[in-house]
Amino acid sequence: MSSLRNIISAVGSKVKVLPEVARALESGRPVVALESTIVAHGMPFPQNIELAKEVSNILRERGVIPATIAVKDGIFRAGLEPDELENLAMAGEENRAIKCSTRDLPLMASISNMRRSDETVHWGATTVAATMRLAHAANISTFVTGGTGGVHRGGELSLDISTDLIELSRTPVIVVSAGVKSILDVKRTLEVLETFAVPVGAWQSDEFPAFFSPSSGVKAPSRFDDAMSVASAYISGRELGMDSGMLVAVPNRDPAGENVEKAIKEALSEAEAAGIEGRDITPFILRSVNEKTGGDSLRSNVALVKNNAKVGADIAVAVSKLQFNSETTAQSIQLPDNPRDASLSFSASTFAPGKDSDKNEVKSRVVCVGGSVIDIVAKSSANDKMIIGTSNIGKVFKSDGGVARNVSEVLGRLGDKPLLYTSVGKDDGGEGIISRLIDCGVKTSDESVVFADGVTSSYVALLDDASDLVGGVADMDANQHIPTPSVAALSGVEFVLIDSNAPSRVMIESAANAVKACASVFFEPTSVPKAKKICENDSFIKNVSYAFPNEDELFAMSNTNKSVQGQNASDEFDHVKHAAASLLGRMRSDSSAHVVVTLGPRGVLLASKVGGPECSVEHTLFPAETISKVSSNGAGDTLCGAFIHALLNGADEKQAIRFGMKAAILSLQYEDGAISPYI
Repeated sequence: MSSLRNIISAVGSKVKVLPEVARALESGRPVVALESTIVAHGMPFPQNIELAKEVSNILRERGVIPATIAVKDGIFRAGLEPDELENLAMAGEENRAIKCSTRDLPLMASISNMRRSDETVHWGATTVAATMRLAHAANISTFVTGGTGGVHRGGELSLDISTDLIELSRTPVIVVSAGVKSILDVKRTLEVLETFAVPVGAWQSDEFPAFFSPSSGVKAPSRFDDAMSVASAYISGRELGMDSGMLVAVPNRDPAGENVEKAIKEALSEAEAAGIEGRDITPFILRSVNEKTGGDSLRSNVALVKNNAKVGADIAVAVSKLQFNSETTAQSIQLPDNPRDASLSFSASTFAPGKDSDKNEVKSRVVCVGGSVIDIVAKSSANDKMIIGTSNIGKVFKSDGGVARNVSEVLGRLGDKPLLYTSVGKDDGGEGIISRLIDCGVKTSDESVVFADGVTSSYVALLDDASDLVGGVADMDANQHIPTPSVAALSGVEFVLIDSNAPSRVMIESAANAVKACASVFFEPTSVPKAKKICENDSFIKNVSYAFPNEDELFAMSNTNKSVQGQNASDEFDHVKHAAASLLGRMRSDSSAHVVVTLGPRGVLLASKVGGPECSVEHTLFPAETISKVSSNGAGDTLCGAFIHALLNGADEKQAIRFGMKAAILSLQYEDGAISPYI
């Protein structure tokens, strides 16, 4: 082991990782590191804490856990609680935060004992370099910042070169920034990075950006057009044993431009005249520019950081997917001797329940109970209006389906490793469904999957020329054998999703066992008749915390009329709100409860029961994005699965809805199956 790796190992043993971050890293979910200098010194309070919260929300909406890196009273931290983040935001102006680069880390740790008698919290606000080092020590591969350091103007004489460049040469972390800060020498900075063998690319641009401006006049060494290309390059570098990081420079399109650049030149002259140099020059110039531009620089700085967060989140998700898929492929699939038979030949262990999950006993945080179905979708040609009662020209697609199976696939693709309780037939269809689920990251066991006599359940759907459901026929006999998870099997599980493909007895017992195991129950109705039947008495619905009906299923579940009586309707959704409130009154009473109603092109309505015994109902409408829809089959299940994934990653219900709707768009635009493989 090299001396550098020894140092990283030693530092890593001292990093205190926030439990939420630790759980995400342990389960392979994406995490993004954030620096603390920008919070303590980069902008004034309260703009700094507001930006920190906005950046965290941006990451969470994309299914990513934020981890602010800092040193608190000599303790290296990866992830901060909200009150700690606010304390850090005030520490800069109160002179309780020291700007901390890599060289300062051991010094900060050595003084921790000296401050134990002082109740005042002291911070080390980490720079890009120090954040990279601690992020890598905590096993975080993606880091979002504003701008990175580089070679100072006149650096060929002064040799004033930022430690950020040295750290990029020796610490394998993806750094997402708006390029090097515009007060620096961009061309010489890129030359140094080339010497240090650091991969550098501009995001969707051929020109390297200069922090406030998208243009520096310097050609970028390479170009990244999407997150997956960044992730692929990063993982390839790691596989080659390269210890260098990677710099992704994202152009700042905020129109601050020439005004800010002019102010920067003036501030540089003022700093030189005042004898300001070293680590103090950047804060001085940023404050001076902010004053000269009337706040334009601050607004532009905020905009570029938020834009970087969006790009960084997508990159972190892509890295997580590639790493997870690599592990899954190596463990789950045995390639045949003849590569041309790869799509037809699977080893017995690939589809046998329990064989895959026994090797890696990672406890699932989500259990799905319900149907696994072969979907056959017949879609009329978009060029001709469908004629009922006769044959129509169109296309027929065959794919895996079933609500619980679909939600499990979404969760598996997002890296949550759900455990599925289902039943399939003793036929090729059943074996194929289970094998493909395992390939997507879904866990199974001997207890959770029953191979029943007969054929696997199937569903035939007829879609019209607008891709809306006209009708369907279901052969669901195999679903009668879906097993019930015991209380012991649900120990430690956070969420249990149940669909109405399962027999009523299984649904009722599964929900009751989930509540006993302290898990929240999600309900996905599969049809109006089934939704109405299971909600006719309270034995099932009283244990449900989250329900995901469409509009017709909602009215069946709540036993309410679709039209609002009288003239009290204030908007077109009052009848839906009334039905949702009625259903919430019958759902779980000892905790919050939520109904997520899918309304097709009108969007999604979230009805939430808030408060204590005298609770009220809060309604929030999320308008749908206008898109070119290909198929509505599976969109609701995608919304549900992505919603659960967001909650697992710390999002609230409103954030989870937004994330779920973005994921649902992918399935709406995917023609060859219920769930888009691009999730």
